[in-house]
Amino acid sequence: MMTVLNGLVMDAMILHEIPSLSIAPSGCIVTENCRIKSFDDTVLKALSKMAYTPVMYGDVVFDDKQGFTVLSGDQLVAYLALKYKATKIVVGVDTDGVFDSDPKTNPNAKPFKSLSLKELKELQPKFGKAQGTDVTGGMAGKIAELIPAVEAGVHVTVTGATKRLSIFRALTDQSVLGTEIEKA
Repeated sequence: MMTVLNGLVMDAMILHEIPSLSIAPSGCIVTENCRIKSFDDTVLKALSKMAYTPVMYGDVVFDDKQGFTVLSGDQLVAYLALKYKATKIVVGVDTDGVFDSDPKTNPNAKPFKSLSLKELKELQPKFGKAQGTDVTGGMAGKIAELIPAVEAGVHVTVTGATKRLSIFRALTDQSVLGTEIEKA
């Protein structure tokens, strides 16, 4: 599934003439007990010098303790944001941001326009696990992975990836339907 999504992202990059290269995490990341242990960023650094945009995604990677594990894109994006001192993360999901309950099962679920780190931590136990085939934990997993980045001052936008131009608008600091998460 993630390689299909990666292909769609790469198609969009090509369509918009953005120089980019897909990098499989399985070729440069090793985990230990499902957490990133080592990351060879040689290719990322070379792409940066060439003004290319690297595109990475959740992947099955080698794990020192378990043999192999699923590395979620959520863990990967938070790790990279901290490593490279990013100022923002844009997370595309299948809802219009973070809600007080699952909007797919509760038609009265209310979206959060913004959340502080303190509010996010208070809400964290209320987020449900993923339904279906999402092995990375759904919204609860995303929030758990994003908290260290928010603690470090990274601004997070959670928006609907299925909405036309939503990700683009969030990346270019335009208003989007979704949830803004900040430390303060």
